[in-house]
Amino acid sequence: MDLLLLPLHIAGGTGGVFVKRLRLPAGALVGAMLASLLYNSAIGRTVDYPMNLRVVMQVLSGLVIGHRFTRSDVRALKTMFVPAVVLVVSMLTINWIFGYIIASFSELDLVTALFVAAPGGVSDLALIAIDFGATMEHVALLQLFRFVFVVLAFPPLLKWILRIPTPTEVTYSEGGNGNGGNRNIDFLLTLTSAAVGGVGFYLLKIPAGAILGAIIGTVVFNLVTERAYYPPWAKTTAQAGAGTYIGSKITIQVMIASKVLFVPALLLIVELIVMALVTGFFLRTICKMSWPTALFSATPAGIQEIGLISNEMGLETPKIVLLHTVRVMSVLGFLPFLVQLVM
Repeated sequence: MDLLLLPLHIAGGTGGVFVKRLRLPAGALVGAMLASLLYNSAIGRTVDYPMNLRVVMQVLSGLVIGHRFTRSDVRALKTMFVPAVVLVVSMLTINWIFGYIIASFSELDLVTALFVAAPGGVSDLALIAIDFGATMEHVALLQLFRFVFVVLAFPPLLKWILRIPTPTEVTYSEGGNGNGGNRNIDFLLTLTSAAVGGVGFYLLKIPAGAILGAIIGTVVFNLVTERAYYPPWAKTTAQAGAGTYIGSKITIQVMIASKVLFVPALLLIVELIVMALVTGFFLRTICKMSWPTALFSATPAGIQEIGLISNEMGLETPKIVLLHTVRVMSVLGFLPFLVQLVM
């Protein structure tokens, strides 16, 4: 094991906590990645990252994603099944089209371009991209660009287009479900379920198995017991850990060479606008959803971030969060199999 691994995590964790305190979107992830990058630059090389630690990061990420899926979501799926199918088919189709466009008009290979164009999670896609031979640092940088652009630009733009009034109060929430009385036990059981699913799928060599298995294990546990829970520090740890891993593979030299990402970044902006408008149009016309709900459901940002923003604007947040949960889980579930078709 690389002796510089512990100092790397200390640097990444410190950077993650610092930036998170600034209340920036995905602050722990961004801070850890930047701190790790600076650490690599200081020591003059990247740090070898062991596979078992990468599986741990994927399990934690899967736990955070999977805990959101409750029995009430299953009941809601009775009325949201068609919108969910429309959303997934539309987004994955656009993902596939723009993956080929990005690969055709830039220096990125097709596999990397497909991961770059995917509307999934920043850390989740970067963590599994390397399993398929994609250039992880390019995926990480462009996915981070997508996330920041969507969170910063889309809500104000949609608010202006839709003439949504400014509310008087903002509500923030964090954590998990839990049963209130035995949250430590709930977290331990949730973590165990995620670990069993993640490690099991990983050993079965299922594409993106660790994170996908962790999601499924957490979902099953929550549907059976309704006790899935994670404390706020667990999400921070997952984000900081993922950011540290991503940053461990990036150097200043990669950042300087990122000029090759200029064209993909421009195409990514076009894709985001097309994805939001086209998918939103389908949700509006086929599923009879309101324009605000349809457009926010089709905006590929983080689940928590888009949920908070939609709640602030007084929209149908439960529907929006449910569809974004389906989006992330579907991308993580289907994209690896689609990528294998072109490998």
